[in-house]
Amino acid sequence: MPEPIVYSKFRLVTPDDAALEAAPREPFPLVPSSQFRIVTLIDEPAVQAVYEDWFKDNDIEWVYWLDTVHFVVSGEAEITYWDAPNWEQEQKAIAGPGSFYLAPRGCRCKWRVLSEEPFRRVVLDIPNGGYTTPDVAAQADG
Repeated sequence: MPEPIVYSKFRLVTPDDAALEAAPREPFPLVPSSQFRIVTLIDEPAVQAVYEDWFKDNDIEWVYWLDTVHFVVSGEAEITYWDAPNWEQEQKAIAGPGSFYLAPRGCRCKWRVLSEEPFRRVVLDIPNGGYTTPDVAAQADG
């Protein structure tokens, strides 16, 4: 029998810089020596939206197991990436304010923040990957 359809709820949120700046710096899961800040904006079955800061001299690495879109708000980072399925060719891109990019399922990425200010992004995980982060979405809904 097929799985029942699970519906998400409509959400309208505005990223809150003050809430992100008040969030504690945490070790990044795959690179515990690197720290980042994160707050959840939306946590629905269809998508998880988070607001994140990454910092200079705190390189981050990740392999995506679902499709993810990043909208850059401030800061600048060099992204080294290897596309799936074989990660054969190393490629690089620079992302800065106003740019956005797709990190597709299976892509391996490494970020090096170039700016003194944090590399701040809104990240959409599609569908919701189930990551647990401090939640400010309840404040936005209230």
